[in-house]
Amino acid sequence: MKKYLKPLYIKKKKSWLLLTATALFGFAAFTAFRDPINRFDNNVFNLITPHITESRTRVMKFITFYGNHGFLIPANILLVLFFIIKKDKWLSITTGVVALSSLGLMSILKNVTQRHRPSDPLVPGITNFSFPSGHAFMSVAFYGLLIWLTIYYMSAGWKRYAINSFLMLVILVIGFTRVYLRVHYASDVIAGYCAGILWLLFCLIMMQQIQLHYKKKEDIRQGL
Repeated sequence: MKKYLKPLYIKKKKSWLLLTATALFGFAAFTAFRDPINRFDNNVFNLITPHITESRTRVMKFITFYGNHGFLIPANILLVLFFIIKKDKWLSITTGVVALSSLGLMSILKNVTQRHRPSDPLVPGITNFSFPSGHAFMSVAFYGLLIWLTIYYMSAGWKRYAINSFLMLVILVIGFTRVYLRVHYASDVIAGYCAGILWLLFCLIMMQQIQLHYKKKEDIRQGL
């Protein structure tokens, strides 16, 4: 029997997420491009700067790796392979679509906006543009997909709650490391989170509509 993803409908309990993400993305974009060196982003840097130490910086560099393409590309490939081994065609395709389209959209947004990085970064050698944060965007795309999978494929209980709480914490901490390391402004990270949420939901709904259409055609062909 073929497997199909459980439907994801945008009802009241999810519409608030869409509205909030859209509003926050608008705020971050307005903040970033009204004045690239603005009060909001500077205030965040000023709050963090007194707490920067060599030991904390080492920890932040370690954590930020889990939002880097060096980790996320192999992780996505392994997830696709896992679903292929499990013979779950739709989940393998969905994972690939989310990963590749998120990477493409993030690159487009960076090259369209062309916001320069903060000065005096703690991580040298980063040359691409700053808005939105690719780590924030891609972390939401990958870890957010894992959260969605646990919500739809694990029974409600403390295990699911613990896993999802941990994954959300990973997303938030990765974003914080980007500001701490001064490779992104806070508004870049906010925009990355919001764009990631909106795009992940779009991809999931799009894939489920494609599957629904495919299933209807298959049912008609089998005379069901």
